[in-house]
This record gives sequence, structure tokens and C-alpha cells, in this order.
Amino acid sequence: MKRYRILSLIFGLLAAAVAALTLWVTFGALDAQPVLVTPPAAAAETADAMLAAVCAGDYEAAAGMMYGTPDLGMDREPTDEVGRILWDACQESFAYELMGECYATDSGIAQDVTVTYLDFSSVTASLGQRAQTLLVERVEAAEDADTIYDENGDYREDFVLEVLREVTMDALREDAKNKEQKLTLNLVHKQNRWWVVMDQALLSAISGGIG
Repeated sequence: MKRYRILSLIFGLLAAAVAALTLWVTFGALDAQPVLVTPPAAAAETADAMLAAVCAGDYEAAAGMMYGTPDLGMDREPTDEVGRILWDACQESFAYELMGECYATDSGIAQDVTVTYLDFSSVTASLGQRAQTLLVERVEAAEDADTIYDENGDYREDFVLEVLREVTMDALREDAKNKEQKLTLNLVHKQNRWWVVMDQALLSAISGGIG
């Protein structure tokens, strides 16, 4: 029974860590009809500044350049160590390049970009097996059972979390791959300025494919 309990705990913690990384976006005020009244260069500058803010981890600034100022959920950043490790890796991996110049669309202006970010699935796919293997190794090598089990004979939470932390770091070193994605950022002109319109493709890129 103990093996089933620990495996359940491992996968539960992993699921919680990944779920905690998901960005929740609230859209609003997206029904207005944009009008092209300023040069495309201003739109390109907005797109560039928004992506630069994402690269810097300044999501408040990035949201401030998105139409409707969506809630990117940064107040729900991971609180556990494994989640923070994964989220930090995602932030560090994000990069972008503007492709060509802005061009007019039926709704405003578009800017093509190429973004690169951590593919979370390349890391999380191996975590369960890695955790199970390391857990067995740690148990067999332990000299003091009190470092493994609590007073009820169950695995100590700090022991399990240390296993998860180590396998997460190992997976990031050995399994992590970046994903390259081409996006079209749509921009609208309202209130005398350009705004980037959040969509699922952009959200997915910002959140490493899990948004």
C-alpha cells in the first residue's frame, strides 16, 4: 500500500506543480472596431516592447500593452519549489524575433514574430519515472529510517519534495528542449495607442505551451 501511496503523492505533486504554472487570462473590451490612424511603426514598437517585457519577466508591463489589459495570473505563480524551478526555466528560455514589418489587416495591424520557449512536455514526461527510480534508490541507501518515514510509517513530505526537486533539475539538464513557434500578433488602435490582442497562440507561447 505504501508504494501506491507514494506514487499517488508523486504524481499528485507533479500535477499540482504543472497546474500552478498555467496562466489564467481574462479577456475584456474586445468588441470595439479598430481604425488604422497611425503609422505601422508605432504598432511594431508596441509588439516589440510587449515581448521584451515578457522576456524580462515583467508580466504586469506586458499585460499593460495588451488590449483589455488581461489578467495574466502572475498572482498565482507557483508556491512550491518544483513549480518555481519549472517556471523560472520557462522565463529564462523565452526569446523572440520580429519577422519583417507590420502589415495592415481587416481589423488593424499584424506583426509576424518567431518565439522560442521551453517545451514543458519535454521535461514533465520523464518526471514520474525519474521520481520513482530515485525514490527506490534513496530508500535502499538510507541509513536512518527517520529521514524517510514519519511517525505514521509514511514517507516524509520533505523527503518526497527533495526527490521531486532533484529529478526536476535532472530533467531540465538532460531532457529539456525548446520549441520554436511562428506567431502573428494582431494589434488594434484604441485610446490613441496600439494594443496587442491576446489570443490562444500568444498565451500558449508565454506559458510554455500549457496556457
